[in-house]
Amino acid sequence: MKRLLLTVFVLLALTLLAIEVPTVQYVYHQLPNGLQIYVFEDHTVPLVKVQVWYKVGSIDEEQGRTGSAHLLEHEMFNGTEALGKGEIDELITSVGGELNAGTYYDYTVYYEIVPSAKLELALAIEADRMRNLKIDPIDFYRELEVVKQERRQRVENNYIQSGWEELQSSAFAGTPLGHFIIGWMEDLNKMTHDYIRSFYEMFYAPNNAIVAISGDVDPQEAIALVEKYFGDYEPMEIKRPIYAETKFEGEKILRLPRITRYALMLQLYQIPRGDHEDLPAIEALLDIWLNSESSRVVNELYYKRGMILGCGGFVNTLRIPGYALVYAFGYKEDDLDQIKAAMDEELRKIAEEGVSEEELEKVKKARLKEIIFGLKDIREFSDVIVLSALRYDDPYLYKKQIETISKLTSEDIQRVARQYFLSKDRYVGYIVPKN
Repeated sequence: MKRLLLTVFVLLALTLLAIEVPTVQYVYHQLPNGLQIYVFEDHTVPLVKVQVWYKVGSIDEEQGRTGSAHLLEHEMFNGTEALGKGEIDELITSVGGELNAGTYYDYTVYYEIVPSAKLELALAIEADRMRNLKIDPIDFYRELEVVKQERRQRVENNYIQSGWEELQSSAFAGTPLGHFIIGWMEDLNKMTHDYIRSFYEMFYAPNNAIVAISGDVDPQEAIALVEKYFGDYEPMEIKRPIYAETKFEGEKILRLPRITRYALMLQLYQIPRGDHEDLPAIEALLDIWLNSESSRVVNELYYKRGMILGCGGFVNTLRIPGYALVYAFGYKEDDLDQIKAAMDEELRKIAEEGVSEEELEKVKKARLKEIIFGLKDIREFSDVIVLSALRYDDPYLYKKQIETISKLTSEDIQRVARQYFLSKDRYVGYIVPKN
């Protein structure tokens, strides 16, 4: 019945676009050492998801030390003073659970999904490796080789990723976005276990983390367990590197020869940080301009003129100003200038003439549907809330975004098109076949 009512509510909301934004219920608590706790109670199934989010990613690395955050994520599975190598995996899988982790530009997250009766086990493991990680030199350098091989496979041997990396490093040289998350090979080659230990001790601290618990739990019991296992840890002084800001001025085009049969154009544009009020309009612009089957570029350059194999665009939203990446696949290198000009022309039409009511309503409904349907599974939607709290200290950012999207106008789309894209302050990469 609850799901039926929610579905009816969503359909009515999307039809009328007059939305009373639902509020996700959770219990929040902060320990004296600065550790934040979010508990989302959901007794639908007897499972619980435990996550520890750390406010550290590749943008917090020093020059010459790139790849530290991702490498430390790997090392976190190699054991603690109490748990030997492989025992963390064995403990979780032995109770029918699963675990994993991920590193991004501005965060690192670890999680376990276990039967609700095993909540204490998951919390004990995460508390143990927050401050008691054992970095054995032999295991460390073995894991370092794994990461280096991962870089070869995913970046260096991938023509899209390697071209994108070269373009991004040129555009954002000397800034936190001047490298990919996995880091440069030359930095990985000189990485030491002593440095990773210092990186770990600095950033893996209670005052730089959020514990999120969602599922079949009693909030007060969950908070008491977090206090039991994390409460004695001391806060640390977090020192993030200071970088100069960069501003794109004019258009710069890089030719990036790679082993490929086709040509690919990448364009990087600067955008504000992820909680800026213009982000919903920027995403809507990209959908109307590039992303849907009925978008301007797809309709004109793919269906009518047959110039491209495909196209798209997305935003990289972070707790620092990020970027929008726009791309298009062409048949050969000589086509790329013409493709770029034709895409610019479709953008100019949007900026000067606006978008139709049909285009606007379609993109608004799609965006609102994506957010509101996500509310149906609180264990998954909790990620949205906690990540907004970690990045911007704003767990209710999603409500502001729903309100902004529902009120979007053609003038909003035109304005962001002019402000962030039409000026052609951008870096362009032509990934082309090697001779």
